[in-house]
Amino acid sequence: MVSPLQNAFTAFVVLLLAVPLANAHFSFPWEYFNPVPGEDYSDLPGYEPNPEPEPVYKFDPKQSEIQKRAADNTLLKPVPTRTQKVKWTSITVAPNTADGFAGSWEIISNNTGVNSMHLAIARHGKAIIIDTVALGNSLLKLPDNNCRRTSNAKNATLDCFAHSAEFDYDTGKIRELKIETDPWCSSGGFAPDGTLINSGGFALGERSVRWLKPCPTCDWSDYPNALFKGRWYGTQVTLPNGKAMVLGARRAFSFELIPPPGQMNKAINAFNFFRETTDDSENNLYPFVHLIPDGNLFVFANDRAIIMNPNTGRIVRELPNLKDGLTSRTYPPSGMSALLPIDLRKTAPGQPIQAEVIVCGGGYKKCFKDEAPMGRFPDALKDCNRISVTNPAASWVKEDMPAPRTMGDLLILPTGDLLMINGAGKGCSGWTFARDPVLTPFIYKPNEAIGKRWQALKASSIPRMYHATSAVLPDATIMVAGGNTNQRYDFRDTTMFPTEMRVERLTLPYLNPKMAVNRPVISEGSITGGMRYGQPFTFQFSMPKEPVDQAYVMVTMYAPPYTTHGFSMSQRLLILKIAQYRKGAPTQITVTAPPNANIAPQGYYYLFVVAGGVPSKATWVQVV
Repeated sequence: MVSPLQNAFTAFVVLLLAVPLANAHFSFPWEYFNPVPGEDYSDLPGYEPNPEPEPVYKFDPKQSEIQKRAADNTLLKPVPTRTQKVKWTSITVAPNTADGFAGSWEIISNNTGVNSMHLAIARHGKAIIIDTVALGNSLLKLPDNNCRRTSNAKNATLDCFAHSAEFDYDTGKIRELKIETDPWCSSGGFAPDGTLINSGGFALGERSVRWLKPCPTCDWSDYPNALFKGRWYGTQVTLPNGKAMVLGARRAFSFELIPPPGQMNKAINAFNFFRETTDDSENNLYPFVHLIPDGNLFVFANDRAIIMNPNTGRIVRELPNLKDGLTSRTYPPSGMSALLPIDLRKTAPGQPIQAEVIVCGGGYKKCFKDEAPMGRFPDALKDCNRISVTNPAASWVKEDMPAPRTMGDLLILPTGDLLMINGAGKGCSGWTFARDPVLTPFIYKPNEAIGKRWQALKASSIPRMYHATSAVLPDATIMVAGGNTNQRYDFRDTTMFPTEMRVERLTLPYLNPKMAVNRPVISEGSITGGMRYGQPFTFQFSMPKEPVDQAYVMVTMYAPPYTTHGFSMSQRLLILKIAQYRKGAPTQITVTAPPNANIAPQGYYYLFVVAGGVPSKATWVQVV
């Protein structure tokens, strides 16, 4: 007997195939079927075991000339002009910086061509932007002879619009990228060699793994059946061995390693924690996952947290929960989380390295299913909660933010502070499901006492809620992009929050122009090799004026994350121990590399020198 869920799913598939995406309106898939807790998508029509390997889609070298075109190429359509006819309210907080400089905003591009639903900074100095292929045309075309097929069917139509792009954040130039299967609400991270790995997505893309090497002419290679289980709204994390694991997703109560290119997984690892934390709104999507110093994973879903052994799948420890029966922290209430900076200066030889996790914001469990569809937008949560994940007896310590926030980003800055940016004060994730964009970024200073940790910055004028992103750039500024609360690219006058194609750069207070004389510069050419675990690593830096004493210097290294839906996957910042310091012009400094891969998985990191609270521009360094 066919269940109502099967009928609904089949109806949705028929609708998706029947309605031309370029010209028609259709509703968010969740409007077509309500998930049943405990039911697995593998029971639904169209979910078949992995077939034989399909040929990989590779970049066509004949297109290299076109791929090098800049933002002024003929493939980029202009953003339609519009007049805002719908009023909206926002949340701002007055700046409270000590020196009066509360940051500055600059628009560095008026049109990225592709909405930035997903964002990652690659080691060749470019931002990789990814959107879904399912919601209509972008503003960036693919070359006519390099279009993508919309399905595997013989009568499939051609989609000649890009849904991924490489953006040069220094020049504003754009290069279109061809992505074959749908990465809608996918996950991602970097391989040890700097290749971007994008996993999961929607429909034909839900089992895909896509690889993008960091080079000026590289394009996506798409392996449509690499994963055993469909991963839509899953989380990817980099493990100590350099491999990537993807956990959870819609009706995916399991985890699996991402296989090498061209290979397919034959099984998954069941993980009942995700089954236990789901509910009728699936409030456990995009779980917060952090690699902690003992090699285990911190996993937070809905309102519960555990420590998991990634090698066995066993729950090592159940942490105190943040359960009140009413609220959730993960998607769609969409709070934020980060692993706080790991300070290797504070760890004595032979002693365990300590680590804390912070979880902020979120919203009400019933927002997505019962409240927002009816035009009711409950307040987002206003609290932040910290816990020591290396102390078995620890409990959550709660404090309030200056304003409530859902769908914000939480980025770790080179100074060891955190930046909270984007998001809304009411509602939750979903099409048109939020109101009151929070325009004021906050800096969170984790080493200050409660009550003194928050600093409000200058507000932006651009709302960025659902499907917006941000990233720390190598020059220590912040790239802010995207924002689309609509079911398509929508620029109509009557749309409350139109699709946002502009890119902003936020300059933070630590780059106050008056402090430029205190900004260190890492000496070009002084870094000639990679870091090796536990070994000394020597390089040089200089100061614009006089050399600075060691007491004012800090060296940090940052793993650039893959950011989407308010969570920056595999983000981490380490504060390195200084072993030797020879003050001069230039100053020679020797730091001790991270002790092992639990602390710093192999890969590429930003390396910063921070002098008196002012960070240098980063130099890329590889941990080998």
